[in-house]
Amino acid sequence: MTNPHEPTGARAREAGLRVIHTLIELIAHLLILAGLLVGIKVLETFVHKLWDQDYLFFNWIKLKYIFDGADLVILVCFLGWGVYYFVSAYVKKPE
Repeated sequence: MTNPHEPTGARAREAGLRVIHTLIELIAHLLILAGLLVGIKVLETFVHKLWDQDYLFFNWIKLKYIFDGADLVILVCFLGWGVYYFVSAYVKKPE
């Protein structure tokens, strides 16, 4: 944490740097997440155009469910990763 004996300007500057660091992390995560989700959607559209119906993978599960599961896994992982970096931005000292 910050030293309570530091001048107020230094603490405000450190808090500002932490906010900027957090916003940069958030924007980076959102860009990567959007890229991955768009990539999965493009792949799903391409695969569905190859087969006119919803293809059964190994005659067991619809291919649509696999793509939906991939979207869910990516969203959950990025949510966890984003929370970790959000918290670490406030715990670590800015460089």
